[in-house]
Amino acid sequence: MPREKKRKSAPRKWKHGSVAAVAFLVVGIAALSAAYLSPGIGVLPQWLLAIASLVIVGILIKRSSALQGWGFVYLVGSTRGLDLIDAISRKARRFWNEMAVWGLVLGFGLLSYPLFKRMISKKQYAFGMVSLVVIMFFVLPYIAYAVPFINIPQFQSALSGGAAQQGVNYLGIAFDAVSVIGGFAGYVLAALVYNAGLIVYGLAAFAASVSSGAPQPGLLTQSIPGVAPIIPGIDIPLFAGVVSLAILLLVHEVSHGLLAREAKVRLKSIGLLILGIVPVGAFVEPDEKQVGRLSKDKQTKIFSAGISANFVAMLAFVVPMALFLYFLLPGIMQSSGVFVSSTLKGYPAYDAIPVGSRILSWDGYNISNLTDFANAGRGDLPNKTIAIVTSNGTYSFKAKPVNATHGIVGVSVYEGSGVKPGAYASSVYFLYTVFALSFMLNFLVGVVNLLPLPGFDGWQIYRTNVRSQNALKALTAIVIVSLVINVLQWIFYI
Repeated sequence: MPREKKRKSAPRKWKHGSVAAVAFLVVGIAALSAAYLSPGIGVLPQWLLAIASLVIVGILIKRSSALQGWGFVYLVGSTRGLDLIDAISRKARRFWNEMAVWGLVLGFGLLSYPLFKRMISKKQYAFGMVSLVVIMFFVLPYIAYAVPFINIPQFQSALSGGAAQQGVNYLGIAFDAVSVIGGFAGYVLAALVYNAGLIVYGLAAFAASVSSGAPQPGLLTQSIPGVAPIIPGIDIPLFAGVVSLAILLLVHEVSHGLLAREAKVRLKSIGLLILGIVPVGAFVEPDEKQVGRLSKDKQTKIFSAGISANFVAMLAFVVPMALFLYFLLPGIMQSSGVFVSSTLKGYPAYDAIPVGSRILSWDGYNISNLTDFANAGRGDLPNKTIAIVTSNGTYSFKAKPVNATHGIVGVSVYEGSGVKPGAYASSVYFLYTVFALSFMLNFLVGVVNLLPLPGFDGWQIYRTNVRSQNALKALTAIVIVSLVINVLQWIFYI
């Protein structure tokens, strides 16, 4: 009898725990949705609310179920997928090796051959360099269509336009050159250090303005932070964001496992690390001792596999994204109004109207789309006072003359769009969102993983192939300092 009771009670306990875990999961989704729908509370409160919700839900789910983990992070993993990894690695060994080498060329550009020439053939080098140029000029521009899914006003303002570029864009040419010479690793290093330099310059300029007796606070926010969290339900759409993160994490980690198995390294387990309801990591656990006994070439391929797979996934997702963009999206979208993307420096509206404000009326004309806005703007005469009604308040500016018949207030706008009602339109837009986010996030994760930071794949690649460890330590220190400066810049925005 006692044994029979024990046998009956075990499933009941697990069932109740599963029901509770699902209930907490729903609570987590509701909490993140509430934070996402409350932009008025500010960026920092939104992030704090989201993180607190994830932590609490993570603790509750872990305690109410049989899942393993640490504190508020729990593991959803198994050994069952390892047989599939074995089978895939055996069937396409050449492809996985070629992919890893291709990723190295994309990652380090022209420098990849002198760095890894013992494992890169001239044909692989040429193909990789052609791929790098094609991706830079023909694929990455599509990120502009994915950026609107990032719900961070500072980045939207910086990336959505402003004044048109005049003359030769020497900075763009310089970054293109850096990308060709040093690959995406060179690009991300240069971008991080360059943005940190702009932030430091802004701080120095502000300090000089204070000492001169005429403080200019605007100098502190001329540069946006170069680092930001990406939290589904806060910074990106909730469900599409979770799906996209799960895809990129599995793609990244499974590829490490495939190259490890190709090198005869034993795998222990595979799975996801989840914080609350959001995948924050994935793992394929290899035998570290066996990895350490491999040649440098094989170790490098294992370390580069995840980055390379993210680049492959980026290319795989940009194709359906473009097809949806050009053929399906136009039929399911409708205008949702005209919004402020930025205000132009040197003009009356600069820093006055909040970015993201919807323009309801312009000089007495109701604004529903860009055509209405263009028609209303024809009446902007030099020095005429223009009344602008927005979702964040009413403003009046005297138009700055640009010629005898036209004045400019200095507002850059874009036409927002919404999805038509109906299951078909919602389904198409959800899939498009997943494709766009997967395209963008796979690229970003692949590039960021090239940084020489402990715990990153780039660190392992550098450490395995760079002879001077002192030079590597110096480079890592520069990256860490630049990273900290970029993160601390958020102080002036929140």
